[in-house]
Amino acid sequence: STGGGKRSGLLVAGSEDEKEEMSLYNFKLVGIVKGKFDGYASLINSNGELMTLQLNEELSTGVRLVELRQNEAVFQKNEDLYLIINFKNQIKETSEEY
Repeated sequence: STGGGKRSGLLVAGSEDEKEEMSLYNFKLVGIVKGKFDGYASLINSNGELMTLQLNEELSTGVRLVELRQNEAVFQKNEDLYLIINFKNQIKETSEEY
């Protein structure tokens, strides 16, 4: 036996496990770099894997980085919902447009 009930870590693209793993709620904001023409946000997951997203790049299907501020990153989830994450790992959902 290879260990009772442990997940292998293998994810099928588009699976529910992958969607859950790529949820913004599973990441912490660790860095923001903003220049005159471009910007980046760095996020880290519970496994210590770093992910850096450029403005307008998607974290997961339908969750796109749309705005960077000094202490927070704003993601658009759909036409009417925005997710704002800050360095204290607080995530706010809002319908305000950015």
